Amino acid sequence: MTVLLLAVSGITALTVGRSSDSTVSQAVVESQQLMAADAAGSLSSSLDQSSHHLRDATALLGLGAAHSPDSALRRLSHSHGKWRGLAAVDPASGRLLAARGENVPLNRLSQRGSADALQPRLVTLGSGQPRLLSFALLDAVGGKRQLLIASGSLRLPEQKKGRTTFVMDSDGRILAAAGDQADDPALRKLASQSGQAKSGAGGSRTERRGSAHHDVVGYAPVPAGPDGQDFGLTLATSIRVPEGTAVAGDRFLGLCAAAALLAICLAVTWVLWRWVQRPVLRLHLTARRLARGDLQRPVPAHGAGEAARISRSLESLRLQLTGASGCDDMLRAPTRRRTMRNATLCCAALVTAWSCALPLITLGEGRVPVPAPVVHDQQERTADASDRVRRILGEGVAGLSSMARLTDGTPQQIGKALDTALHRHSTWRSLYLVDRDGQAPEYAGDAPYGMDRKPLLAKVKNGTPAIVQLNHDGKVPLSAAVVPLDAGGGQALVAEFRPEALSGVLTRPGIGRAWLVDADSKVIGSNESFFAFDSLPGEDSGDGPALTAAAEVRGTHAVKGPGWRVVTRKPMSRLPLASYETRRQTELAALLAFSVAVLCLGWLHLTVLRPLQALERTAPALAAGDTSTVLYPRHHDEVGSIVRSLELIRQRVAAAKADTGASHVAASPRS
Repeated sequence: MTVLLLAVSGITALTVGRSSDSTVSQAVVESQQLMAADAAGSLSSSLDQSSHHLRDATALLGLGAAHSPDSALRRLSHSHGKWRGLAAVDPASGRLLAARGENVPLNRLSQRGSADALQPRLVTLGSGQPRLLSFALLDAVGGKRQLLIASGSLRLPEQKKGRTTFVMDSDGRILAAAGDQADDPALRKLASQSGQAKSGAGGSRTERRGSAHHDVVGYAPVPAGPDGQDFGLTLATSIRVPEGTAVAGDRFLGLCAAAALLAICLAVTWVLWRWVQRPVLRLHLTARRLARGDLQRPVPAHGAGEAARISRSLESLRLQLTGASGCDDMLRAPTRRRTMRNATLCCAALVTAWSCALPLITLGEGRVPVPAPVVHDQQERTADASDRVRRILGEGVAGLSSMARLTDGTPQQIGKALDTALHRHSTWRSLYLVDRDGQAPEYAGDAPYGMDRKPLLAKVKNGTPAIVQLNHDGKVPLSAAVVPLDAGGGQALVAEFRPEALSGVLTRPGIGRAWLVDADSKVIGSNESFFAFDSLPGEDSGDGPALTAAAEVRGTHAVKGPGWRVVTRKPMSRLPLASYETRRQTELAALLAFSVAVLCLGWLHLTVLRPLQALERTAPALAAGDTSTVLYPRHHDEVGSIVRSLELIRQRVAAAKADTGASHVAASPRS
């Protein structure tokens, strides 16, 4: 126990009060890493969606009659306006059949083998601008196949004031940049070095700029898409922070706490040695001496309490073996005091008092202002979460709109399109057609939510799509995208979203609790478990002070219609601020010290105190004449040695009594 408490004391001196801040607050550095990871995930989703949109639109286009290259590109450009250029190529010869918009860099495509195995590819134009090329196959007129190629640009997240974002390839070459300082040579060099990191994980870099500012860069690899396509990109985001965000730790507190624990360690060691170890060792030696037959020296009173009572029992047994008188006087014990137990409880109280006092000292810590960049980043991450929700809703509207444009409106083709589109959209649980009577004659996926569907047609009577919240109570919140098939709103396509899809985009490391709430501030999604349509938890939810941010789900008129918001709450205790780090370090040190006390003193109670208490009951009984009870040691230690010695003494006392009884029988006269 002494060694373990000394180790905890050393850990306390080395860790408590030590701040991880160097030149910039660690909270600011960590915040930039989280911002970069969020932006990298959004960029990966954008790249994946760009390639999937071409395949989805081509699959719907292939349900109808075969199209000429010009007709196919024209309909594709009308269904999706995000592509900068479209091209139709003969997959066998590579000959250009038709093109629309920006020239697609066909000369930068290498020989790829089978056209069916073509995956999205990132190329660089002569001007240095990157382009994402997506591929899909479509049947053409005459039974031939044509390879459709769509060219799109890298879409970086919208940059707030003071923030700069870079996208680099695996060689550290900057492919795209946006922000106030996108042309800063020193910052571009710092970002390029981040892109050359080969660890495969995110990180950060800090560089002093002048005498009053630092550039903090957080970077993260762009994760591979669901199809496993990895472009080897790294995204870095940077802000410029002023001097003075770093906070030094309270090293004096750690040294004082370690010194106090060291003093307690010495006191505990002395108490246990004085009142437990030394009396047990003396009893061990005395009992072994008596068991060997050395009965000349009297047994001294070893310590007090349990040890003293066992010593008197040993002395009584010695007198019985020597035939001396006064045995009964030795068994008249004074008040039964538990000296060893009290000493152990005193040691436990000392360590427990230190373990409780140390966290209480830092309980008032943490009332320090959070660096402004951390507050702004939490608001930006909340806005990014709302943007991800907007993107899911917008993609639902765009997917249904593409279906409406690419199908001829016949029930047979719409039925095929429903199955095809639902298979390609993992965020949809159900896809169906609503007719003029509010019925769903055609659907795919799960059964449509049971409700009066005529209000859905009323939402799109003006010919514009809409996002509709289908229920306001129940166990599962449901919402849907509604797109009219005709200008009069007589028919509409409806895609019900999976609730877990909306909740899934709220899940990001280090964002805290996140909720998606409707216009009535009722929860309809969260990154943790929640009760549907419950109110938001109050500020006093038990986590202490927290950073709270909210962002409206903005977008087109259809997306803004429900009036949803994303609300996040991150407890300040999770921030790597010096004061909160000190609190966590003290809690860890207190927990370690308390665990040492429980384990060591508990082991002492089980292996020493409890066997001694049993021995305290059996030794007086043996001295009082109970020689029929055999004594068995529980452990092979000093206490077990005392029990074994007492068993040998019991056997000698029993033999002596037997001899005395036999002599009495032999001396009695015969009748």
